[in-house]
Amino acid sequence: MHLLFLNHNYRYSGTYYRAMPMAEQLVRRGHHVTLMTVSPGHRWRAVHSEVRGVNIIETPNWGQENSGGGYGPLDNGYRCIHTLLRNYDIIHAFDHKPNATFAGFLGRLKGARLVVDWADWWGGPGGINDVPRRIPAIGRFEAWWEEKSKLWADGVVTISQVLYERALKVGCPAERTLYLPTGAPVERIHPLPVAQARQELGIPLTRKIAGFIGCGQGELDIVMQSLQQLPDLWLMVIGPKHPRVSKLAVSLGVADRLLQTGFVPDDVVAIYLACADVMVLPMADRPADRGRLPNKLLDYMAAGRPVVASPVGEVNKILSQHQIGLLAERDNFAEAIHTLLTDIELRDEMGRQARHVAETAFAWPQMIDRLERFYLDCIG
Repeated sequence: MHLLFLNHNYRYSGTYYRAMPMAEQLVRRGHHVTLMTVSPGHRWRAVHSEVRGVNIIETPNWGQENSGGGYGPLDNGYRCIHTLLRNYDIIHAFDHKPNATFAGFLGRLKGARLVVDWADWWGGPGGINDVPRRIPAIGRFEAWWEEKSKLWADGVVTISQVLYERALKVGCPAERTLYLPTGAPVERIHPLPVAQARQELGIPLTRKIAGFIGCGQGELDIVMQSLQQLPDLWLMVIGPKHPRVSKLAVSLGVADRLLQTGFVPDDVVAIYLACADVMVLPMADRPADRGRLPNKLLDYMAAGRPVVASPVGEVNKILSQHQIGLLAERDNFAEAIHTLLTDIELRDEMGRQARHVAETAFAWPQMIDRLERFYLDCIG
């Protein structure tokens, strides 16, 4: 099959880490895959490359951040022209943003089947888009288009059980809807000894560290409040240095125990993850978090590290089912971290179990088996 993946956000960010591994796995099976994603560094021109057999096109990022991402005019124009000039069997749009879906629906004019991925809960109270906007009409459009784009597609793939149930509720046919979690990056991230990792980065071995990874760095106040209760604990935030996080640490009096790494390339991220004694995944009990399966949880599992997480949505289900960490409400988050810091046997066992679950229940090959069959059903 000839496949086009339309990722709405930047390369090396967010849903890119769902789309790219899918593309790689499908290339291994003999399919031809082109992945379009927004360039993090080029405003005016598209950049082409090939990575492990995947043809990657980074589209211009000028205007990408307008009203929440996905609205860059050069980006949208390039993608629409591309789908009108080429023939694909399947176009897989990663969420509902204009730069994913508009070109996808145009591609149907050339005979492609359109599959729309649902990886986040965007609209309505408590959704990602439940924020003030410069252009309120865009928020209203997205709340409508998030659901309509799924109804009008040939197939829908949801990242979580919550979004699968939402898809059925809004009218998506069950036979054209697939619940497919993201697989764990077990080839990119391997467990490493803490001592080795800290030696490479110059971090004292005696330091107690809670680790967090990702560009989205919400709800870290939950972890920083834990630092207030655990005076010998540090927080390592692996990802961009957001001033908001620094200011939060200052306001809570824990800035001297906050380590922000800045952007870390994929080929060394395992070293940073291995520096942590325990990983953290704080979440709020709202639709935006209930509908997610955060990539960071898959990274933690691949690294063989136990997790302290909020009991919300898909994360709650996975930790409860597989025993790879501890679930804790805000008031008990520090206590759960302390338990894993002091009970070395429990921490190590949960870390080994996390890696095992990554290699089995969340192995990419079995995910791609299901996705490939779903594509073939959509083609008919």
